[in-house]
Amino acid sequence: MIRTEIGVMAHNEAANLPRLLDRLLSEPGDHRVHVISSGSTDGTNEIVQNLVTIHPRLSLTVEPSRRGKARAINRFLSTLSEHTERCVIISADVLPRPGALAQLLAPLDDARVHMTGARPCPTNPTDTLVDRIVHLQWTLHDRIARVRPKLGEMVAFRPPVDPLDPETAVDEAAIEAQLTAEQGQLVYVPQAEVLNRGPRTWRDLLAQRERIWVGHLRLRKRTGYRVSTYRIQDLIGPAIRLLIEQPRRLPEMIAGAVVEMIARFRGSIKHRILGQLPTVWPVLLSAKIQ
Repeated sequence: MIRTEIGVMAHNEAANLPRLLDRLLSEPGDHRVHVISSGSTDGTNEIVQNLVTIHPRLSLTVEPSRRGKARAINRFLSTLSEHTERCVIISADVLPRPGALAQLLAPLDDARVHMTGARPCPTNPTDTLVDRIVHLQWTLHDRIARVRPKLGEMVAFRPPVDPLDPETAVDEAAIEAQLTAEQGQLVYVPQAEVLNRGPRTWRDLLAQRERIWVGHLRLRKRTGYRVSTYRIQDLIGPAIRLLIEQPRRLPEMIAGAVVEMIARFRGSIKHRILGQLPTVWPVLLSAKIQ
């Protein structure tokens, strides 16, 4: 069978990691799971070390400090076996549904496809405006990605891949840029669902959107690559169509647009004028699966 290496990027994910590893290790196939734990102090390392003793397909690399997800991914890429035919990268704060791994990998049977991405599904309730904005964002992401793929949360690709820019804050998009430059196709796999938790406070929502925007600005400047949600005009059409179908979503549509504009304005100032890079961002505690 085809050998697949799965890289799990973790920082203080003791609450979700056991469920995630159980899900990944229970999926059929010849795959290895390698956890890169960066600066964890909450028992994450101990959890994985205990599991390593009973799961020969599981391994752990401990980094003493947290230096950004791109550097953790590069550490994972450096450990790949020469026999590895497929790679999967997933953050330790999400949970794929049963069968999602196989669905994510299937399109790579086509040699023209170089990278695939799962569909993020927020676990947020819908009782606050912030929560409804998160659901709106991922609904729009899904609609846009079905037309022009934008991949994240859990992605798969065939090696080799060059080391990522260690300062990037948008690692999946950086891999997209690299693989599409080589004429590879991207495939969005909406049936491969991954549960994630979006921010539940205004502060965390704005911080997340600002960080992502800065990452896309830097990626565009360095590589010329533009993700499918980079331009506001790329968002307007899908948003209007969704609003026509579901006019009750007008409040979160307006609020979400305001948040996005503020985040892009602040991010542009901080990056273009102040030269800031959010490589290692503060943990958004409200955006953790419970």
